[in-house]
Amino acid sequence: MKPVLHIIGVGNDHFEKLPLEIYRLLTKVKVIYVLAADQLAVSEMIEEGFPCQKLHLSSENANGLEIGQAILTLLDQADGNMQIEQAVLALPGQPLGEGKLVTSLQAALSEFFSIDTDFLAADNSLLKLTAIMAELRSPSGCVWDKEQTHKTLKKYLIEETYEVIDAIDTNNMNNFCEELGDLLLQVVFHSRIAEESGLFDLRDVIRGICDKLIHRHPHVFGSVIAKSSEEVLLNWDIIKKQEKAVQPVTGTSDFFNIPKGLPALLTAEETQKKAAKIGFDWDSYQGPLAKVYEELTELEIEIGNNGNLEDELGDLLFSIVNLSRFLKLNAEEALRQGTKKFQRRFNQMLALIDREKINTEKLSLNEMNFYWDLAKKEKRMG
Repeated sequence: MKPVLHIIGVGNDHFEKLPLEIYRLLTKVKVIYVLAADQLAVSEMIEEGFPCQKLHLSSENANGLEIGQAILTLLDQADGNMQIEQAVLALPGQPLGEGKLVTSLQAALSEFFSIDTDFLAADNSLLKLTAIMAELRSPSGCVWDKEQTHKTLKKYLIEETYEVIDAIDTNNMNNFCEELGDLLLQVVFHSRIAEESGLFDLRDVIRGICDKLIHRHPHVFGSVIAKSSEEVLLNWDIIKKQEKAVQPVTGTSDFFNIPKGLPALLTAEETQKKAAKIGFDWDSYQGPLAKVYEELTELEIEIGNNGNLEDELGDLLFSIVNLSRFLKLNAEEALRQGTKKFQRRFNQMLALIDREKINTEKLSLNEMNFYWDLAKKEKRMG
């Protein structure tokens, strides 16, 4: 029976951070092959007396065939003096079972060892996703992935976010699951680029949000009492202000401090909410409703005078967002649903026209309106 060679990844952290199952494995084997003795986890393993044996490699970036040959060379030098039933190959980072390094190792050593990759990152683990991204960005990885930067990925982050929203709207849970994965990939992608620049890594991202959630939920993780969602949000804002107060101020102070990349309707809503927190707000929906009529009148006047239409239209839209806020509606979502309703009805109108084998280009607006109204009636009946 061939001896078993367990392939593990020791990560880039301390030895004590390795999973318990790997620690137990390491205590059972007679030899642990390592690529470099100065790697953090490996150096600590050596200090604790684990039977580590450094492979003689010509390069720190040795491929699987070279590593496999180095292991076979050590076995030949032992000349049968050491009978091995189990051994461990401790690779730096988090190697992938499907990656080039491990597959080439299997090709080089399968004649002499039963290769075990069960201790590598599980298929459903965040660890595996980060390992895949590291492999894609590696020298032997994907050309496209290696070319990406934070700026080139912005459009994909936006696209994936809206695809998640669309999956929610259509109530397609299979698609929702897939789109959440695509969105998660963007977080991992940006974190990997930052890690390569020595700025932060995914662990820092996760640690930061964990600390924030605990700190901003004192009614759950502390002694504060919050009896309603309103009190929760009030506490959240107070804690957020306290956190911002101890952070160094850079550049000109901005009362609103709203992300510049938000869609315009969301930016308007967030602006109004922040102004309302210090009392700059209407008493009821009647105020913003009257403002809508006022701004609409001003826009009509400017249209007749060929005036500053963009300013007036902007004021009107801002007032409509304010009204929607008082009606407890999200203007962005309301516009999205209104647009989708138009698209559905328009597609239904085209289907009615197509059913009668009529060329839409030959129809007048009045004729198309007839089919539009017909589509509305079918929807009501339907």
